[in-house]
Amino acid sequence: MGYSYKAIIERPQAVCSWTSTDASECEHSRREPQLSTAHLVALTCCIGGLQTVFLTIFSHGSSYLSSLGISEVHTSLIWTTAPICGAIVAPIVGVISDSSRISWGRRRPFVLMGAVTTIIAISALAWIEPFTALLCSLHGEPSMAPSIMQYWAVFWITLLNVGIQSMQSGIRSLIVDVCPSKQQSIASAWAGRFTGLGNILGYLLGSLPLPFFGKNVEAWRFRGMSFFAVTVLSLTTTITVYFIREEVPELYEEERGWIIVRTFRGIVEGVLNMPTRARSVCRIQFFSAMSWFGFLFYSTSYVSHLYLEEKCNNGPSHSSAHKALGMRFATAASLLFATVALGMNFILPRLARPSSIVFLAEKATVWSRLGFLRQTHVMWALGQLLYAFLTFSTFAISSSSSGTAAIATAGIAWGVTQWAPYALLGEEIAGQHSERSYVEESGGKRSVANQNGAMLGVHTVAVSLPQILASVASSGIFWLAARVGIRDAVVWVLRCSGIAGAIAAWFAYRL
Repeated sequence: MGYSYKAIIERPQAVCSWTSTDASECEHSRREPQLSTAHLVALTCCIGGLQTVFLTIFSHGSSYLSSLGISEVHTSLIWTTAPICGAIVAPIVGVISDSSRISWGRRRPFVLMGAVTTIIAISALAWIEPFTALLCSLHGEPSMAPSIMQYWAVFWITLLNVGIQSMQSGIRSLIVDVCPSKQQSIASAWAGRFTGLGNILGYLLGSLPLPFFGKNVEAWRFRGMSFFAVTVLSLTTTITVYFIREEVPELYEEERGWIIVRTFRGIVEGVLNMPTRARSVCRIQFFSAMSWFGFLFYSTSYVSHLYLEEKCNNGPSHSSAHKALGMRFATAASLLFATVALGMNFILPRLARPSSIVFLAEKATVWSRLGFLRQTHVMWALGQLLYAFLTFSTFAISSSSSGTAAIATAGIAWGVTQWAPYALLGEEIAGQHSERSYVEESGGKRSVANQNGAMLGVHTVAVSLPQILASVASSGIFWLAARVGIRDAVVWVLRCSGIAGAIAAWFAYRL
């Protein structure tokens, strides 16, 4: 958009001066309606509800599948359905919602349908064992229950990820559509805050003891977490769908042709019309997602293993009671991780400043001289660098307390990762939409607005594809560790993920 900024350091906030060529665009941006805090909360709270589902899967999904008799290698492969659905479903939903003419909105129908699908799938997954056993008993084949249960688990996990990606695509596109470009960073921060709040509530619930279930504790814990996720998701989705209003779809020109052709064309146009800086964000996200995948799935298992190893040194362990205590200890570490990440999402919007502002060195204070480090992309790079350092530090970590400290510190990097890419991407896409809609009036606005979902779908692909690679790599690490007799393969998954984190840090720094 070509704004040129000049900061005045004597005043608490930097003010900007515009060139004459940008005066009309500036006047247009000033006229953009701003969302109130209440509307920002209603717009982004759905992200928090969706995060409770992610949390249930990330923190207890692997343990739950293990209680169903599914091996670590197979579990790692099953989790590849999440990024596969992200790479396929998200861009398709984005393009279809771009051209949707449903009277009550483009994005909200997909948010609602995705939420309903997610609720059905996670509920069925939580109760798959008793229902499968009952059905097999009714058909006189109780011995087939374990094998049939594993196939049903794959089916419900796949459907769950389809619902999650549909909903996530809809809500991220809704944020970009509804929120002005100047408020994209704030909206991203609110989304991160609700994500952190959902994590904290979920980890608190997951750390509670279950003394009244003596058998298969992990299965009952997963069912309790699923019920919590369904309740929160239902409430937040209702708030978002009811209180947020979208532009009337009839204002946009309807595309013609077969839906498959339109979808493919929409994805290609989304890539071609993406701002250059947004493409760079997708490249960073490719390596960032690859680095965080193993951590989000296996950090609780890592801390739990450290706890059990400590107990092993003090005598016999690995009883069900010790395993339950180890999982609760690991959940407490994850709670600290989520708390730190939530705190970062409150701090970062106040700490950051636009990358294009240049501070006057001759009048600069100590704080203003640190302005370079306060740029969004630089803070993202520092966060990824911190994450890489923490994963490599596992070579020196041997106790559960030090492991917990490392997990908690990683919350700083995760808070930045939750906020920075969506703030940068939202500003670029919404800013492009605002500029063209002013220059080209209604015709320009139609062409850009119709591609918001497609552009965000491309971003989702950039996040999903590396997760597929990371999941396959994790399976390979588990397989190789089993062959050579390494007991703790999880720590090697974390160490290898640090390499991708370091690459992401380098690209973010050069953004």
